[in-house]
Amino acid sequence: MSVKLPISFPSEAEQLQQHLEAIHGLTSSERLLAVADALAAAETLSMFGGRRTAQLEYHRRRKEQWHRRIKEFISEHVATSNVK
Repeated sequence: MSVKLPISFPSEAEQLQQHLEAIHGLTSSERLLAVADALAAAETLSMFGGRRTAQLEYHRRRKEQWHRRIKEFISEHVATSNVK
């Protein structure tokens, strides 16, 4: 169901086409700078969003959990291969 608004917004396809046309005219250096700017903006928003500390803690816990599981898997695999 679409809503009729007095202001027309471009479709996703039109937006994508406009974005690709804008990028196509840039040099490699300009594209790299645009990516760096986007990453810097995302990092800034992340820091001021109030969730950065929680995100970092979550990723730290997940990494520790992954390391622990890998160590357990390896120790169990070595233990079972020595039994044979």
